[in-house]
Amino acid sequence: MNKKQKKLKNKNMKKFNFVRVKNKIIVLLLIIIILNYIFIFNQCSVVKADSFRYEYNYNNLEYTSFKEKIDNIKANHPNWKFVIMETGLDWNEVISNEYTGHFDTPKNLIQEKSGGWICSICGSKVYDTGEWMCASESAIRYYMDPRNWLVDSPYLFQFLQIDYMDTLDQDIYSSLNGTFLYSMEIATTINRVCKEKNASPYFVIARILQEQGTSGGRTYRMQDSDGNIYYNLFNIGATGNTEAEVYLNALLKAKKEGWNSLEKCLIGGISFLLSSYISYKQNTLYLNKFDVESYLGLYSHQYMQNIEAPKNEAISMYNKMKNANLLSRNLTFVIPIYNNMPELSSPSPDTAGEIFPKNIKVKEGHFGIMVRAGRSTSSSILSRISGSSEIILSVERFSDGWHKIVLESGIVGYVKFNTDYLEEVEDVTNCYEMKIINKDDTILRVGPGYEHTEITVLKSGSTVYRIDNTGRYNFGGIIWDRVILPDGRQGFLPRSVLGNFEENNKESNSTIENIIEDEKNIVEIENKIENNEVINDENNIDENVTDIEENIIDENIIEDNNIIVDNNIMQQNITSNENVTEDEKLQSNNEILEDDTQNERKYLIISPDKQSKDLDGIVTKDGVETEEAGTGYKININDKEYIIVKRGDANGDGYVKANDYLIIKDYIIGNNINLKDEYLQASDVTNDKAVKANDYLKIKDHIMYGVEI
Repeated sequence: MNKKQKKLKNKNMKKFNFVRVKNKIIVLLLIIIILNYIFIFNQCSVVKADSFRYEYNYNNLEYTSFKEKIDNIKANHPNWKFVIMETGLDWNEVISNEYTGHFDTPKNLIQEKSGGWICSICGSKVYDTGEWMCASESAIRYYMDPRNWLVDSPYLFQFLQIDYMDTLDQDIYSSLNGTFLYSMEIATTINRVCKEKNASPYFVIARILQEQGTSGGRTYRMQDSDGNIYYNLFNIGATGNTEAEVYLNALLKAKKEGWNSLEKCLIGGISFLLSSYISYKQNTLYLNKFDVESYLGLYSHQYMQNIEAPKNEAISMYNKMKNANLLSRNLTFVIPIYNNMPELSSPSPDTAGEIFPKNIKVKEGHFGIMVRAGRSTSSSILSRISGSSEIILSVERFSDGWHKIVLESGIVGYVKFNTDYLEEVEDVTNCYEMKIINKDDTILRVGPGYEHTEITVLKSGSTVYRIDNTGRYNFGGIIWDRVILPDGRQGFLPRSVLGNFEENNKESNSTIENIIEDEKNIVEIENKIENNEVINDENNIDENVTDIEENIIDENIIEDNNIIVDNNIMQQNITSNENVTEDEKLQSNNEILEDDTQNERKYLIISPDKQSKDLDGIVTKDGVETEEAGTGYKININDKEYIIVKRGDANGDGYVKANDYLIIKDYIIGNNINLKDEYLQASDVTNDKAVKANDYLKIKDHIMYGVEI
């Protein structure tokens, strides 16, 4: 190669390297542009997720039921401004999301109420300090419907936009009169911090008084084991299901934040309220309680569980502002509106009654029980119940002893419940069929007929279980079937909205697609077992069923601290019952202590009906003593700690309900491989060291027919 050729080659190489570097720069720039675009797009997406808010001007609101109420208020307060907050959320979906957390952490709690105010799922279970119960769905609808509070009264102030208003320290000091905060120093601190953070001092005062009362609650001033004093005015972090648990968590939060003086607690607490809620656009008492502003999420970011808190705090805030002559100011109220709201405001639940279907019957030897048109012996007689053979469906019960009932003839009336001639009986069921709702906005009602009370609204594709398909309630050509929801609630639906599960659920589970195409196979197993074609002895079990179950285990090989699944056999590393000595058994309770020697765990296996009072030891949940007992709870017996395994309680809520049946079913078909440890042991109710179709069938029979497990 001559010099000229070498020179040309070097020149071309330089040109090539330049082009290569240039291309790299271009690619890098394109990546930067794309990343910026993605960032901007995501930011825009957040903005788009916000509610749509605009000021009401008399002519820009189509919702008549809201418009009339706002106009009435503005007639008396022309300087007040109303901002309409169109959430874009479906009303029934909002209620469904708020009506969750049963047996664990309900989103909405209520106290000093009964009957229709109380959740029919949780029933009499108490929460927090023991004075609170889970609120019913109808109670949630009542408190969340803004139209119930759009009146010229203190209730309206739960919608007040809680921005700072110029206020004198003296006015705040006066508003604190009669409370444990009555101090000019505290008044000055509250006003200063609120002005810095742009929040109403009267909102802050109302929140403190809601949490502490006028005299100061237990968490206002707390002392730790070392004698140090801490404050938690706003009960931040004060969670739990017992008073001791609430107090302990409140103290731990105050210690962590360093709130060892009233001023530090005020500054830290107010900053928390403002940064955690107002910055999330939850800038009213209503929005503090109900997280329906989609900015940065929905339903989870809620300050309190007390469903009445917005109303109660509104009254307090109104009174403080009235005493400070602030009601004539230019106040702004934010009114949320939801899609598909009912035409009329949601009614208040009947405080006298409990609402869910229950069966009663006439005792043997009694006849002619009168069914009346009203809850009075002077009401006209609609019919007479001939004898004990007739099914009587009780749909509502009242504290005065009357039941609202439905007869198979279609007559709806009332009977006075007298134990001399009437008695409650188990649910009348003749099947347990999985069905799919095939129509949107289907209303589950407490009784067979459109006139009965609404329990909840179901979306198309929702799963229910039909428990009565006899067609005994056939009114006007419409057959009403009795169903149960996965959460345990019962009600009635028109048969026309119930689709077959097999026809509507064709999605295969990828991990076992060659074994089970859908749940039809599980139904077949169930039918075989119920027809005695399959028995609980693994040596004689039907070959087809065995193949399915073994293959399921093949596809769900797990190895963790307690369970080893290998070679198609599930074995638990616990000592056999034959190796448990007699003194390790609690003979009085018929319970068994078992050791997992490999992992140094000890288990106490108990039956579903046992609670803490039935056991010879102290039961705790998350370190706090409790009167209940469930899978995962701990018990101390003779200074030894054991983990409780309650047979059938697969989710650890202390009860055996439809939820457990569904968890085990999902595990068997491969949808839930996270069922482990004591929860997996609790699912093995047939005691064959494996969780299979026999187990979930036995739990179903326990739920429906009381079969012992």
